[in-house]
Amino acid sequence: MSCQDGPRVGLAYSARTPTFVDKHEELVDYVEIPFELLRHDPAAVEIMSRLPVVLHCASLSIAGTVRPRREVLDEVADWARRTATPWVGEHLSFILAEREIDDHSADEYAPGEPWNIGYTVSPQMTVDTLDRVVAAMAAAEAVLPAPLLLENPPIYFDVPGSTMTQVEFINELCAVADVGLLLDLAHFYITARNRGEDPNEVLARFPLDRVVEVHVSGVDEQAGGMWDNHANRAPQAELDLLATVLRTAPVQAITLEYNWSAQFPNDVLLTELRRVRDVVSTAR
Repeated sequence: MSCQDGPRVGLAYSARTPTFVDKHEELVDYVEIPFELLRHDPAAVEIMSRLPVVLHCASLSIAGTVRPRREVLDEVADWARRTATPWVGEHLSFILAEREIDDHSADEYAPGEPWNIGYTVSPQMTVDTLDRVVAAMAAAEAVLPAPLLLENPPIYFDVPGSTMTQVEFINELCAVADVGLLLDLAHFYITARNRGEDPNEVLARFPLDRVVEVHVSGVDEQAGGMWDNHANRAPQAELDLLATVLRTAPVQAITLEYNWSAQFPNDVLLTELRRVRDVVSTAR
C-alpha cells in the first residue's frame, strides 16, 4: 500500500460499510476485512471492486500453546491471495486453549479439538512465550503470501506469571525477529490506563520504527477500568497519541475500527474520519 502522500485512512468492515462507501468513497482509501467474516460471508469481499482490501485475522493464536489446524492457515493464505492484501494483521494473543479429549464439557460437534475462547487474550509475557511467538510467526509466514503484522491486545489486568510488561515484550520480540507491528491505539491506551501508567511515557518506549498500521477506535470506562468498545468514539487522548506516532513511525495505514454496531451513526463516522485526516494532515 503506497504512502508517498502520507498514510492511507480506511475503515474496518461492517454491515453498513458498502452503503457508506457509496456516499463517501472519497474519504475512504481502503477497507479492512476480518478473515473470520469472509469465511462465513464471502460476499463481503465484493467491496474490493471499489476499494483495496486489507486482511485482518483473529484465528492464528500466535501467542498460544495450541496451533490452529493447517486448514485454517491455508484458508487465511487463500483469502490473502484473493484480496491481494499488502499484509495480514493478527493479534499478539492466544485464542485457542487446550482441553481434555474426554472432557464432558467438550463441544459435541468437535470432540478433542482445542477451545476457541472467542476473544483474543494476552498471553503471559515471558521468554517461553517469546520463543513460541517467533516459531508461530515463522510457521505462518512460510504459508502466507503476505507478511504478518502483530497487534497489541488490550490488557485488563496483569497476566499472572508475566516477567515483562507488554512494551518490554514487544521490544524483545522486535530485537529477535524482523516483525512489523499493528499498533492498536485503543488497546494501547486501555493497557496504560489500567496499569496506572502515563500513555505518553509508555509510547516513548514503544518500537515505533516497526509500526506499519494503526487502529483507532473507542474505549469505555466502567467497573474501575478501561475497556475496548468499537461502538464508541475514540477519546481525544487517543488522537493525541496518533499525532505522536505519525511524527516518528513509518505508518502506511490508519484503520478506524467502528465495526461493532451496524447502527453506528454515519454523521459520527464522518466526524471521526475527518478527525483522523486532520491529524494526518497536521503531521504531514
